Amino acid sequence: MCSGGAIPRCIVDLTAYYLGLALQEKCGECSGCREALPRIYELLRQISRGEGEISLLDELSSLAKQVLAGEACPASRIGARMVQEALANYDEEFAAHLTERYCPAGVCDIRYVVEV
Repeated sequence: MCSGGAIPRCIVDLTAYYLGLALQEKCGECSGCREALPRIYELLRQISRGEGEISLLDELSSLAKQVLAGEACPASRIGARMVQEALANYDEEFAAHLTERYCPAGVCDIRYVVEV
């Protein structure tokens, strides 16, 4: 995945963006397209907002594995592989969104909650 040169990009945001492109090319017939990819996209958007717990990463990984293990169209496979690779190579950045409610690239719209 290209980071766009000197433009700061968050891998969570970037993965969601490219998964959105894969969703536009989906067949709509395989279970990956109908169920898994939309759920993965929803989880990525949730993570980019800093919402949820660290267990979302396990759910993401599990969904991606299910798509790759089953009969899925090329768009589903590309989307699932992209998510798997992002989780494997940028796990700390994903975790920062959920544990620290912080985007290391400063790109994601994470709402900080201040307790008084």
